[in-house]
Amino acid sequence: MHLAIDEFQQIGEYPEKNVEALLRTHIQRCSNSSFIFSGSKRHIMSNMFNSSSKPFYQSAITMGLGTIPKETYTDFAYRLFIAHDKEIDRDVIRMAYDRYEGYTWFVQMLMNELFSMTNKGEKCTLEMLPEAEQNILQMQGVSYESTLSMLSIKQRQVLSAIATEGYAQSVTSSLFIKKHRLVSASSLQTALTALLNKYIIVKTNDGYRIEDFFLATWLRTRNT
Repeated sequence: MHLAIDEFQQIGEYPEKNVEALLRTHIQRCSNSSFIFSGSKRHIMSNMFNSSSKPFYQSAITMGLGTIPKETYTDFAYRLFIAHDKEIDRDVIRMAYDRYEGYTWFVQMLMNELFSMTNKGEKCTLEMLPEAEQNILQMQGVSYESTLSMLSIKQRQVLSAIATEGYAQSVTSSLFIKKHRLVSASSLQTALTALLNKYIIVKTNDGYRIEDFFLATWLRTRNT
């Protein structure tokens, strides 16, 4: 038997103690099963399997999954539209893919809205993209307001600055602080750490960005 557990890093949030150790003990007794542990929080997953202090240390082979190739996804979405007697310009799919850097959840969300907006016998065009995204932002708005309400003023300010930048680099520099009217490098660093721990932002090779692309767009809309 092959058992796949998605978002495996969530076991670290369980209120019970020693969940990782308990699960590892049971897994070691399964002689006729193999396990796949997948998760979207790469830094947490890496810590779980590569830290010598963790029960799952070196217990699995690590594999990173990249994005689905653009043309593969374009063909997939195009076929689904055709199968339901709808047409779509392939450039619409490519633009949706590029807008969210190939991250499947966000691309799928937008494509699903475009699919709903397109009636049978009609064609989905580039002109429909802004309306589809706006529909999603309106649906997510209440959730995003709730997210902001749980943040401190400084955290909201830093989040807004990152949203404006898209990818924020040299965030503790005097130039960045002055540009976005922030207080100080020390308070900014504290806010960054809090936002990272809450998984609201992520750090990449290109700088800090908001993990939820729709949240970033929603914030930019509020800032203008």
